[in-house]
Amino acid sequence: MRMAPWWLFLIGLVVTFPSSGQSQTTNLLPEEQNTIDVFRRSSLAVVHINARQRLALKYEDITPKSGVGTGFFFDREGHILTNFHVIEESNQIEVVLTDGRRLKARLVGTAPGMDLAALAVEVPASDVTPLSFSDSDSLAIGQKVLAVGHPLALHNTLTVGVVSSTRRTLDYLSPELEDSLIQTDTAINPGNSGGPLLNSKGEVVGIVTAILGDAQNIGFAIPANFARRVIPDLLRMGHPYRPALGFAGVPLNRYLADMFGIPLQEGFLVEEVALGSPAEAAGLRAGERAVTVGQQAIVLGGDIITAVNGQTVKTMGEIARALLAGRPGQKVTLTIYRNGQFLPVEFFLEPMH
Repeated sequence: MRMAPWWLFLIGLVVTFPSSGQSQTTNLLPEEQNTIDVFRRSSLAVVHINARQRLALKYEDITPKSGVGTGFFFDREGHILTNFHVIEESNQIEVVLTDGRRLKARLVGTAPGMDLAALAVEVPASDVTPLSFSDSDSLAIGQKVLAVGHPLALHNTLTVGVVSSTRRTLDYLSPELEDSLIQTDTAINPGNSGGPLLNSKGEVVGIVTAILGDAQNIGFAIPANFARRVIPDLLRMGHPYRPALGFAGVPLNRYLADMFGIPLQEGFLVEEVALGSPAEAAGLRAGERAVTVGQQAIVLGGDIITAVNGQTVKTMGEIARALLAGRPGQKVTLTIYRNGQFLPVEFFLEPMH
């Protein structure tokens, strides 16, 4: 029997044995592969932000303050979203791209109370891979989320966790963000601020904004749906449109309703109405009888707001968010409960300041 040439055996060996890369890929679980894929795609859009405040003195130039954080491209025009506290009081902002390029950034718009800011850099559209936003209202507790950022200047760091809760509040944020923050156990550290919180599709569900310093893995993100409503104003005007209505109050609950014989158990109880405000002009009524519940003073007898433009509301945060997309001169209809009746109260949003 005639033997085959020796080199055919070598070819067989090369063909038969897979490369180390192939072996690793084969051994990955679907969930692991998903995590890897999301990181590879999203990291192209994530940037490192260095923000500095330079003061020019008569004889020297010093840098008294600097901040670092994360941001991400959300369009192909070079616009980047980040946290306001990352660039606060800075007059020099540098953005570091994934490939190492350092670009000077221009501040486009800010929303301090909402902790959002928009930047712009000069970069070819072909070099930008923007992230898309998902519907953050559909988030479920326990859902997998991923954060990509630059904690402690460790570039392109990935951490993975779950949605721990929703509808959280931080005291220093604006009423629009009341009871709306995403809580996550995804590891977040200084430098992650402004970075994306992503779902398993690689879509932005939140913008990382804060952590509890005296806890472990309790972090918060601004919902994507909220950011989407604010971004157009940041790009167009440099700030969000926030119409003032001129009233204040407290959320109504079953405990208060039962204690004081209020027919409704949910809604927003109006305690005071400012003189000369749109609320006063529309005829919204304030409370008249002050009582104390525990250590809280409450004024009873005012209108109870149950909806804004047909959207059910229970808190000032929900009222503020319902008006966030409003425009100057737009008519707003509040549904109120007064003297046993549900009534409409209409007014027009104030001009832009």
